[in-house]
Amino acid sequence: MAIKEHQIFFEAHFNAFESLFAEHGEYFVFEEGDQFSAADEQYIYYTLEGTFVLYLIEPQGEQKAFCYHSKGTITPYSLVRPQADKSYAMDLDFFVIRAINQVKTYRIKPAVFHALMMKHPELALCTIDYIINHSSLYLFESINLSYYTANEKTCNFIYKYTLHLQPQGITLTQEEIADFIGVSRLSVARSLKKLRDQGIIQTSRFKIDVIDLPRLQALVTYEFD
Repeated sequence: MAIKEHQIFFEAHFNAFESLFAEHGEYFVFEEGDQFSAADEQYIYYTLEGTFVLYLIEPQGEQKAFCYHSKGTITPYSLVRPQADKSYAMDLDFFVIRAINQVKTYRIKPAVFHALMMKHPELALCTIDYIINHSSLYLFESINLSYYTANEKTCNFIYKYTLHLQPQGITLTQEEIADFIGVSRLSVARSLKKLRDQGIIQTSRFKIDVIDLPRLQALVTYEFD
């Protein structure tokens, strides 16, 4: 049985609660390139417009991009529940959230968000579902990093990029693709050249266009919905 692909672009998950966040939060704007650590952050941000990217920064300085959060999402979701017992808490110092364009938000104090979940069970259930989706993504990425070759990872990502990221106007360099799939930029360049030589893609500066989607899909190592 093939492994099923998990989403890396999150949007619209909390749209039904926007008026609630507007009532209990305050308007705040991030400019392109602004970033913060989940460990240091004092607010939960509900995105009105724009997109964040979530990175894992390793102690050696290497980084791994995980996913995008756009309109209708919250970040960082690790703050939704106060943690009196820190023994099970994730080490959040390694997680960085960066605005890839101007991001307009409502920011909400974690204690306020938690109180809203207690008062509105539908918000609590929505938040649990959101966290489960991310946990599934992290498990999927662990498998992807452990078992697939650089060429397979590149094909998988380009197919996913074509379906989910390119329609959002997101463009990526070879280095940024390498960050996402955990291989070197040179490995990505070699894989893209193979796809280009096979007539599956066309490339230009900051742009990858798939011209034979069925042939690319045949190279993908997991199932897409």
